Amino acid sequence: MPELNYGRGPKTLLSLLLVSVLVACTNQPDPEVALVQSPNDDLQYRYLTLPNQLPVLLISDPDTRKAAASLDVMVGSGDNPPGRGGLAHFLEHMLFLGTDKYPDAAEYEQYITEHGGNRNAYTSFENTNYFFDINADFLPEALDRFAQFFIAPRFDAEYVDREKNAVQAEYQLGLKSDGRRGLDVLQQSMNSAHPFSQFSVGSLESLADRPGASIRDDLLAFYDKHYSANVMRLVVLGAESLDELEQLVVPMFSPIPNRNHQPETFSEPLFAEGSLPMLLQVEPQATLRQLQVNFPVQDYRPRYRAKPLAYLGNLVGHEGEGSLLSQLKREGLVESLAAGSGLAWRGGALFSVSLTLTELGVEKQDRVLELLFAYTRMLQEEGPQQWLYDEQARLAQINFRFREEAEPIGYVSRLSSGMHHYAAEDTLQGPYVMDDFDAQMITDLLVQLRPDNAQIILNDQSVKTDKVSPYYDVPYSQSVIAAQKVAQWQNVDSVEGELTLALPAPNQFIAEDLALINPAPDNAGAPSVVARGDRDVVWFGQDDEFGVPRGATYINFRSPLVGADADQTATAVLYTSLINDKVNEFSYPALLAGLSFRIYKHAQGISLRVGGYNDKQQVLLDELIAVIQQPEFDAMRFENIRRNMIRGLENTVAQRPSSQVVADLRESLLYGEFGEQALIDALESLALEDVNTYASAFWESATAEVMVYGNYPPSAVDDVVGSVRSLIPSEPGPDMPDLRVLKLGANELAQYRVSVPHDDSVVAWYLQADGVSWRDRAAASLTAQVMKSGFFQQLRTEQQLGYVVSASSFSQLDVPGILMLVQSPNASAPQVAQAMQVFMDAVESELDEAQFQRHQAALRNQILRPHKNLLERAEFYWQSIARKQFDFDGREQLADAVSAFSLQEWLDYYNRVFLEQRHSLQVVSPGKWDEFPAGADSQYESAEELKSGHAAYTVY
Repeated sequence: MPELNYGRGPKTLLSLLLVSVLVACTNQPDPEVALVQSPNDDLQYRYLTLPNQLPVLLISDPDTRKAAASLDVMVGSGDNPPGRGGLAHFLEHMLFLGTDKYPDAAEYEQYITEHGGNRNAYTSFENTNYFFDINADFLPEALDRFAQFFIAPRFDAEYVDREKNAVQAEYQLGLKSDGRRGLDVLQQSMNSAHPFSQFSVGSLESLADRPGASIRDDLLAFYDKHYSANVMRLVVLGAESLDELEQLVVPMFSPIPNRNHQPETFSEPLFAEGSLPMLLQVEPQATLRQLQVNFPVQDYRPRYRAKPLAYLGNLVGHEGEGSLLSQLKREGLVESLAAGSGLAWRGGALFSVSLTLTELGVEKQDRVLELLFAYTRMLQEEGPQQWLYDEQARLAQINFRFREEAEPIGYVSRLSSGMHHYAAEDTLQGPYVMDDFDAQMITDLLVQLRPDNAQIILNDQSVKTDKVSPYYDVPYSQSVIAAQKVAQWQNVDSVEGELTLALPAPNQFIAEDLALINPAPDNAGAPSVVARGDRDVVWFGQDDEFGVPRGATYINFRSPLVGADADQTATAVLYTSLINDKVNEFSYPALLAGLSFRIYKHAQGISLRVGGYNDKQQVLLDELIAVIQQPEFDAMRFENIRRNMIRGLENTVAQRPSSQVVADLRESLLYGEFGEQALIDALESLALEDVNTYASAFWESATAEVMVYGNYPPSAVDDVVGSVRSLIPSEPGPDMPDLRVLKLGANELAQYRVSVPHDDSVVAWYLQADGVSWRDRAAASLTAQVMKSGFFQQLRTEQQLGYVVSASSFSQLDVPGILMLVQSPNASAPQVAQAMQVFMDAVESELDEAQFQRHQAALRNQILRPHKNLLERAEFYWQSIARKQFDFDGREQLADAVSAFSLQEWLDYYNRVFLEQRHSLQVVSPGKWDEFPAGADSQYESAEELKSGHAAYTVY
């Protein structure tokens, strides 16, 4: 890959720019903008508007290792010209492929990757968002490359033709995705005069040259019309001071043309007059039983301080006592429910209620709708409640008050998108602020949630259809709902049965004590063992860095009765699902109040986690323990959950093929992991009595490891220990089986042939390192770092093998390895494998000393990246304990091992381990070609067969 060497360090470019900005302009921050900032946020912010009317938010974080930037343009697929479906999305792709100043199509990707960064973009209906991060010292050069996207992109004709294939591959990737398929049907049901009814992804057909209208000409015209500085929003986060960031950004981004573009307000209704109330029946690819009810409402985003849709979504989507979901579950009709604002546009929005149905719920869908409209009518009769609004506002206020840092790349992306909708001073608090209770606005909104204003979509394989959607070939039907049916739903007095629908009770879990604990004078920061019994060990640590009233309590209950076979695995997963369901009504208000919990099956047992504001955590933990001690599971809920789990496993056929193949790879490497069919077979034969018997045996055999970390006094440990010891016996526990990972032999090329029902070929080529030492882990990580940029550029951009193309580190339980993955719609598996081989053979010749050192520094920087918040820190400590790295120095060990490699030492390892004496496994789905790569020493038809014929690494 070509190397562009500019002959100067990152600060040199900045110093040159300082001179130009002092000469060129005296830009000042907007004097009227005083950003409202969280008291817990110690970053520095500056909001300014460039001379070209581009609003910019600058963020200075002197301690950050990663700088980041995002630019959001108020243009999306809703702005596609008629007949040019996917043009906005295609333009997003093209901006990455060369500019006048940096013409090499590979240069941006290469620069970002070599300096420890990531880059991406997305196109939505209304906006397009571009973002990247990079090691902080290299922000100036990265930002200069980024700015050129919006000043002088090349739209090189060669890459216009090539990149159409990438869009086509992305389109084909979604052909079996029920999300994409459902959107295709939804767009067909929309008013054809509304721009959101257009095809959004794009294809070779929609992006083809036409007489008098080449796609490149249309691309240029679209860019010139919509990519105007006044409809862009830029956020830049770096380690530099605000003055330095301003001096960097102003000259780089002021040349973006301001065409004074004014985005249209869409005046056409989303649904044509007379088409509502509408029933859409859609035949999904997966075993999907879903009912969605969409209500067109006005666009409330300008009233973000009032947030009426959030208020209403919180009530309709509530899961506690008296909720709609509680009533529907009690009648065995629904598994889950979500409500809130979905699609929005300049001129309107949809309020959507989505329900996952049981088999009975499909049969009684009218009852489900009857109860939904009974609930909305109850809300209308009760009227807007100031106390409920204030409660939601209080929770949002607490979350903003104790906002913690997030990853820079995600933070800048969210901010740049939000800047379109919030007043400048509310840029940071816009998503949280809720201080404008408007009873009439909420009343008017509630009136719109009525049957004659509803679009009802039923997704189920049993539906009758008479149409096929044009882009994804989805069978569906569309009809207007009869007036008699609407009248039935509107008549609440006719609703039969006992109804328990009611407003939520006041939330008992809202934190009241938000004081910070003073850490003990001898606080070591990292957790240490403070209690040890015959069956338990307890770690405790006090946070002294993040300054938030939060904490995390993690408990691993280990047992030899997990993972020995598919029956044990399925039973453990079903058991934890039943517990989660049992406590949901009680725990849901806790989740709203900023608490969290998870109980789930892990490799050696069952994990229980409680986190969030520490004030009311013990109340939640006590309830969870009480349910575990005396579960009394309902037979109907058991059956519905069991069937829902089976459907979820059956629906893996609807996942993208590359995801299915990677799942097959993991199953082949990890002992104790089982495939979908084995788990389905186990679940089919399970009875409630079997689960209860298993639960008793599990707790009789369980041991516990506990970590309490965060804003806790030492006395909190006693409460947790008491809860844990109430579940497990006091005498010594049984021995635990080892965790094991498949060990491939040197010079081995094994091939696992899998069948995925899709035309695309998929090759997941896994290369295992030579061992499990820190040096082996470092070598594998370095190899992935060196390969990933060039692999993507060569196989995806240049050779156009497919949309899913990646080379990455693939460590399994600390057994290191690398993974090359390609899903291709236009090349057979042998062709893909050959392209992978050619690339690996050329790695050495494409790499020089300077590049290697950049990769080495980028990787080390990523390994040693500081934790951004308390939960991230707690997770690191917990994973270290699980790995028995009790000195908590694993990151330093790995970083030192990375630094210890010279280029020649790494090349020697790479050539010996990853080229000449490979420990190699190919997992292959052949697609429509039905061909497999040649050269395999052995072929396997199942993960079980593969694991039974190999040795294993024993870990932890």
